[in-house]
Amino acid sequence: MQYRPLGKTGLQVSALAMGCMRLPQHDPELAAQVVDAAIAAGVNYFETTRGYINGRCQHLTAPGLKGRSRGLIVSGKTGVGEDTTADNYFAEIELQLEILGVDYLEFYQVGWFGWDRVPMLTKKGGALEALDKARSQGLIGHIGFTGHDSPENFTKVIETGIFESMTIPYSMLNRAYAPTIARAGELGVGVVAMCPVAGGMLASPSPQLQALIPGGAHTTAAAALQFVLANHAVSCACSGMNTLEMLAENVATVNAFAGASADDHARMDGILDEFRTLGARFCTACGYCMTCQHGVDIPGNFGLYNNARVYGLAGWAKGQYAGMATEKRADACTQCGECEPKCPNTLPIRAQLEAVARELGGG
Repeated sequence: MQYRPLGKTGLQVSALAMGCMRLPQHDPELAAQVVDAAIAAGVNYFETTRGYINGRCQHLTAPGLKGRSRGLIVSGKTGVGEDTTADNYFAEIELQLEILGVDYLEFYQVGWFGWDRVPMLTKKGGALEALDKARSQGLIGHIGFTGHDSPENFTKVIETGIFESMTIPYSMLNRAYAPTIARAGELGVGVVAMCPVAGGMLASPSPQLQALIPGGAHTTAAAALQFVLANHAVSCACSGMNTLEMLAENVATVNAFAGASADDHARMDGILDEFRTLGARFCTACGYCMTCQHGVDIPGNFGLYNNARVYGLAGWAKGQYAGMATEKRADACTQCGECEPKCPNTLPIRAQLEAVARELGGG
């Protein structure tokens, strides 16, 4: 297993981290085996919280951690709100320690966080006091945050100096946080990249994306992980894994990746920029065409078609199209034409919806 510095914490984190939110809910024995096998393979970062998997996440994680959480980087997580106090936040930290069956968490993360919640965190008698108390008592080691706020806001969050890590989405198809990741590298804030396979989208075959990786990648999922790790400011890629086979494949992918130079990464970014530009010529998802009086989700259909046509994710796109409500699919278009005058890019929406129905629905 490859290891990388986790910001300025002094910790070395496995390049592959395990997001425990996807452990098999109805098979505790398998969940324990997956955690155990991950540790045996050298994975040392496990992200947990009490609410995932219908409240079962930490219960399912605990057996695999039993007796060996020291030396691992295990994180708990709780959000903050207007009614959060130091007392109730500290009680939640203690509860998550109890459920996990450990006496120490290397990280505790403020979950679902954003710039607008900084005052809720830092207020007198608030959650930050609880985190500082837990750290002083040796219950936690470091403080991080997770969330989906704007890149600009997250850059402001890490510049407060409160946090030692951040967990944010980053993938081939979502590079919006790249500037924030670069700033984190400058500040010495660890970066845990979540959703590296774009919520499973990048499990679908795409020769175009596989070819981006120096020397090529044998699957699109492998390309997705390796792209994330090609960014030198990323500490680890956090993947939700719920089978031994998925774990083994991801471990092999990470172990086989020899790294990429700064020039390689810039080249990959440049090609992805070209792909994005090509997709924008089809539809920019501005939404001006909506609402369709007949219920067709015009931007949604075009988004699927973009992923199929531009990134080669045809299998995934066809599956998503088949799962759409019938009235929202492109083949439900009545060709009334009311949408076309609203399009700022003057796209031939009716003709392109026909192309979507033909390519994704087989109509």
